[in-house]
Amino acid sequence: MNDLLKLSWRNLFRNPRRTLASLITVGLGAAGLLIYQGFNTGIMNQYRENTIHGHYGYGQVFPKGYHGKVLEKPWEAWITNWTEVEKQLKSVSAINEVFPRVTFYSFLVKGGVTLGGKGDGIIPERENKFFNQLNFIAGGDIQGDDEVILGKGLAESLDAKVGETITLLSQTINGQLNGVDAKVAGVFHIGIKKVDDTYFRLNLKAAQGLLNTDRIESFSLDTKGVEYWDEVAQGIVEKNPNLEPIRFEILDKVYYQNSVDFLAAQFAFIRSIILLIVALGIFNTIAVGLLERGGEVGALRANGESRSRLFKIFMFESAFVGVLGGMLGVVIAFIMWGMLSKGIPMPPGPGITRQYLIFLEIKPSHLIQALLLPAIAAVVSSLWPIYKLLRKSIPELLRTT
Repeated sequence: MNDLLKLSWRNLFRNPRRTLASLITVGLGAAGLLIYQGFNTGIMNQYRENTIHGHYGYGQVFPKGYHGKVLEKPWEAWITNWTEVEKQLKSVSAINEVFPRVTFYSFLVKGGVTLGGKGDGIIPERENKFFNQLNFIAGGDIQGDDEVILGKGLAESLDAKVGETITLLSQTINGQLNGVDAKVAGVFHIGIKKVDDTYFRLNLKAAQGLLNTDRIESFSLDTKGVEYWDEVAQGIVEKNPNLEPIRFEILDKVYYQNSVDFLAAQFAFIRSIILLIVALGIFNTIAVGLLERGGEVGALRANGESRSRLFKIFMFESAFVGVLGGMLGVVIAFIMWGMLSKGIPMPPGPGITRQYLIFLEIKPSHLIQALLLPAIAAVVSSLWPIYKLLRKSIPELLRTT
């Protein structure tokens, strides 16, 4: 086996022009595969960061059986002793912080304009640092008890500027109309039109006072990472079986999960095209090279070399070309990665109204794919030319010029 490997390796350098052509074909394919996968991962991670740090956190905790149901009086199912529940959640080792919330609908009034909106009552001193993807275009986060922040479309429709006061009107849990004045602290632009046109945030105490309740609807969670969610969910249920943890992919299926599924399917299709192009390029290069070596193969066969031994030699040559080409592709990809280190500006995607700056994110698993897949493509694409060549008779091979 060692002799075959050494012979195959030396054969690569007998015709540098042919070997270089094969390496460039494989290398460009591997580089394209690696760059596109890094780009695709960058897009998906940007979507993920916006979802996690823009609204949902790594997941949310609801009363069991509450999420996804339409209730006539939803506040009756809300969490009552939420400070105790909060302690239970914080005792789960993989949870860094919890964010109690109340979500409700309200009329927002400024001057003669009245609009409906959906808001969250939050604890600003906890949320401001973690939820850092609101993309403020004016002002900033809530700092005081009587402040509110508005989505871009909602602020424009109200003609509300930072520092101005608006009135929020809502129905209490007792069915009475209640109102509160709030000063606009900031205007944000998440990039999802439905959110930007209707969403607002205010202090949790103000929201509870507006609704005349001391309950909360849910907790958003900051955990050690996405990969810890199963541990988090198990820990929450063990601490309190009356709670239901739901991860952010499910909470934001339309915007995040559907986008990720679409991008993954798109990448799988494009990867197959890249590998097909690499395989065809290798097939063409190897086929031409083997035709040029017909006389050499005939002489070896005449001197007693078996078809099986020659087949192994040629296959090892193709494998070496694939691996070396993959390594060349990785080098090319890293050079391009450095050139694109400042990010790639992307126009708004489907359902999004703002631009994104995408950074290539190349992971170790991507490197393995970039090395293995082109190598496999090179080996597979060389099978037919090698088979056709070795099927020829010795006189037919010796007549090859």
